[in-house]
Amino acid sequence: MAVPDMRTADAVGESFARLPEIALDELSANASLLTRIDRKYLLQADVAADLVASLAAKGARALAIDGQSAFGYLSDYDDTPDFSLYRAAATKRRRRFKLRSRVYLDSGTHFLELKTRSGRGHNVKDRLRLEDVPVSACAALRHGRSSVKRPDLLVRPEVREWLAERLADRGIAESRREALRVAASLTPAVRSVYTRSTLCLPEGSRLTADRGLVLCAPSGGARVEVPGVVVETKSAGRASAADRWLWRSGHRPLRISKYALGVASIHPELPSNRWNRAMKRLGDERT
Repeated sequence: MAVPDMRTADAVGESFARLPEIALDELSANASLLTRIDRKYLLQADVAADLVASLAAKGARALAIDGQSAFGYLSDYDDTPDFSLYRAAATKRRRRFKLRSRVYLDSGTHFLELKTRSGRGHNVKDRLRLEDVPVSACAALRHGRSSVKRPDLLVRPEVREWLAERLADRGIAESRREALRVAASLTPAVRSVYTRSTLCLPEGSRLTADRGLVLCAPSGGARVEVPGVVVETKSAGRASAADRWLWRSGHRPLRISKYALGVASIHPELPSNRWNRAMKRLGDERT
């Protein structure tokens, strides 16, 4: 796995570094958006940097920890052996879910995250704190040794029970027994590694900018390096100031899922029509 392209990271990272800072606790208090509308865009680095600069005038503040505003992320996404979660998203199943374990590579903090999709199109996220990942393992992952494998979390009864309870509560599974069966069938399918910066606006919305994104199988092998910057806006409902700036500039949201892009790229035999625009943009950015 390649080290992220620092030319892209610098253009966007410098725009975040010029913003006033907001601490993690304050960001969480001001923008607690576990139920939210997400919009995603694939932008060139200079456009993303201009967007961030424009939001400074609207009171944007960048998440900073010890003066740092760019952070490494690693996520392992789970699916069944026949990719039933991917297929559910590809066919727009009304109620569906996504499961990933996420490691914050600067601290080793580790969560299991469940994202469910309601019938009204809202995303709801639940998180379970896991044991921290050792700093030495984080360093290996950050420097491209992607063969460092995640432990099998779902063999642990307390983790499987946590997941099954929420799948049943959200209506994803019709019974607790079915929910336990689904939980037992999941295994890591796609890994993503990238650098993220986050800002918060006084209106309560948030924006994240991910660059240096690499997608691969958890055990290594086939991989995809995504050029440009994946920008995601998160708001409670109406369009955020960032969305409005992007729309005025001619940029429209895309269906972009790191997991879906990874599966569609690594397994081209699977259906990918729902992400055709994003896949085409990805191809255009590479040329």
